[in-house]
Formats: sequence, C-alpha cells, structure tokens
Amino acid sequence: MKKKKRVRLSKTKNKKYRKISKSWKIFFYSFFVMVSLVSAYLFFKAYHYINDIPEAQNITQEEIYRLTRIEETDTRLIRSLKNDAFESWLYEANDEKVKTLAKNKELLLEVMEGKTDVSDIDNAMSEIKRRIDIVEDIDIEELYVLYYKSILPKKYDELMVVFQNATIADAEKMSKEAQDLLDLLHKIYNQEGMLTVTNEQSFKKSVSLLDDINNNIIEANKITDQVFSYASLIETIPEPNTKFGMELGDYIDRTNNYIQSKNMVEEFKKKYSELQSDLETNERLIKRSVNMPDLVGMTVKEAKEEIDQLDLNLSIQGYTNTMYKSGESVPENIRGTENWDRNEKDLILKQDPSSQNYKYIVKGSTVTIVVENQSVEKRTQSSESSSSSTSNSNSNSNSNSNSNSSITSETTSSSTEETTSSDD
Repeated sequence: MKKKKRVRLSKTKNKKYRKISKSWKIFFYSFFVMVSLVSAYLFFKAYHYINDIPEAQNITQEEIYRLTRIEETDTRLIRSLKNDAFESWLYEANDEKVKTLAKNKELLLEVMEGKTDVSDIDNAMSEIKRRIDIVEDIDIEELYVLYYKSILPKKYDELMVVFQNATIADAEKMSKEAQDLLDLLHKIYNQEGMLTVTNEQSFKKSVSLLDDINNNIIEANKITDQVFSYASLIETIPEPNTKFGMELGDYIDRTNNYIQSKNMVEEFKKKYSELQSDLETNERLIKRSVNMPDLVGMTVKEAKEEIDQLDLNLSIQGYTNTMYKSGESVPENIRGTENWDRNEKDLILKQDPSSQNYKYIVKGSTVTIVVENQSVEKRTQSSESSSSSTSNSNSNSNSNSNSNSSITSETTSSSTEETTSSDD
C-alpha cells in the first residue's frame, strides 16, 4: 500500500514540475523578446542620431566657446543667437543649436548687410522666423530696419552712377532702375515701424534723385514734342534746365532759329501791310494838303486873305495896348488876360502850326496866330472911366476869345496830327 502511495506522489510532483518549467519557458522567451526589441530600438536611434549629425561625436568645448563667443561687432540678434546656443549646450547638454549657429548667423547677416534681393526679403524673413525659435515679431521689425538702412544707400549709389553716365538713349533702362528704387521707397514708407528709415539721409536723397530724374525725362519729352511740332510753334523754346534737356540743345537752337525767321517774315508782312496802309493814307492827305503858309510878319488882314485862298481857317489871339503908352508892349506876366482889339492892321508875332516845323497842312485845318496891337496914343478920359470901360470890353472880348480858342484848338490839333503824318 505504501509503495503505491509513493508512486502516486512522484507522479503528482512530476506534473507540477512540468507545469512550472513551462511557465518559466514562456517568461524567459517573453523577456528575451522584450530585450531584443529595446536593443533594436536603441540601436536604431543611435544609428539615426549618428547618421544625421556625424559631427556630434567630434565637437569640443573649445569649439563651442569659439563659436558662441560674443564679438564687439555683433548686433543684438547675433548676441542673442549665440547666448541661446551656449545655454542650450550648457544647461540641456544639447549642442544642436551650436552646430546650426553658423548657418543661422549667416542667414541673419545676409539680411542685415542688405545682401538679400528686395523681391526675396519677405520670404527670407519668414525663413528666419521658422528656423530660429528665439526670433519674435519685434526682432523681425528690427531686421527690416537694418536691411533697409543697409540696402537703400546701395540702391541710391547704383542709380546715381547710372544717371550720371546716362544719355537720353538710356532713359528707358534708367527708368526701370528708377522704378525699382521708387518701389523700395514705397515699401518702406507704407510699412509700419519704419520711421527711423524714412528720416535717414539716404531716404531723402533717394527721393530727391528720383525727382531729378523725373524732371529730366519730363523736360526731354516736352522739348521733343515741341521740336516735332515746330511748324505750329509761336514762341521760341526756353533754355533747358536739366541734363537731358541740354543734350537737345542743338535741336532747340535749330527750332528757335526757324521760329525767329518765321516771326521776322510775319513781322515784315505786318510792317509792309502797315506801310501800304500809310502810303494810301498819305496819298489821300497829299491830295488834300497845301503848302504851309508863313504868316509871321503879316498883318491880320493880309493873313486872312492868304488863309482864304488856301481853304484854311484862322484863329486869332492878341493883346491890347490901350492901357499903356504909345509903343509899349503888354508885360509877359499879364498876357493871356488881355484880348485883341480886332484891329486887322496888327502884325502877327507867331503862328501854330509853324511853317518852320511843317511843310504841308490839310485843307480845312485851322492856323492859330498871335498878334500884338498897334501902338496908340493914351486916351484923354479919366483913368476910372477908361479902366471901367476897358475892363468891360475886356470881359466881353475875353469870353468870345475863349470860346473861339476852345473850338479852334481841337481843329488845330487834328490838323497838326494829319500834317505830321503827311510829312512822315
């Protein structure tokens, strides 16, 4: 009985052993698989790391110091870039930023030094912001300022050299380059935060240069249009004020010579027409004219006879001697207040118009003569009655003489003008 029991026990133990062995096999198999997977993963990561950045195993502390050292010429952004790379290596044991420092620095310097083309500057700014995590919007604005301050003087100098050496034949090419500079100025002016750039001397000089180029092109085009339409020009082309305008000086001189010649011909035609008209007028006046009589020294009676024969009119002005001694003349200071006493034997002292100044006079004109009364004996009546009668006669004769003078003076002036035309 006991023997059978032992056998039964051994069989039970064998079954348990077999069960335990099978569990261990599963455990060891699972563990081996896990270790293999972890090892493969670590190997893959190590391989990937070494394959992507093979320099990682060779960078030294000395190289890190050299690459991240701050220079005196470094701008704020470059210093920030170096400090960020150094801190990443120092505190995080990550030298990735140190290794990309040179490329990032070069990217920033291309913008700061104005090496990037104007058409690519916006894309370059986006690339900088994508690649460098420390760059923010305020840094981008600063980069734009540095870029414009750097590239604007270069663009100005380039256009200035082209303009100084350009001729009118190069105007089209120069206009394109001027348009590029103008677009850059508009871009700067319309962009926010660029006040420091617009206050730069290079910005103001660029605006002035573009104005100068524009004035040159405008004046050259204006002169060209005037030269092409020279036949319709009335006034000469003024002297040019710009470089391109002066290049057209030869064309301006030829055009102005033509205009002056044309104006001379037109002026000659005008003068000739006036001369013809004057000749016709003079011919009519000559037919109506007579020789100017010389009446000085004649008596009033003789002068009237001469004037009637010539179909002229006579106006008489004279002075009375009735208040003075025989032979005395009226003093000059009171002449004009005295009147002629209508004695036709009085001699004529002067005439207007004078025969010494005019050779001919138109029929119907008036000749004014001045006479001095003949000397008379002093009257016997009292001085009071004499003076009162004289004053009364003088006032009457004075009014008559003044009316005659006003009427005849107009006729005299008109006849004198016509006679002058006749002489000419």
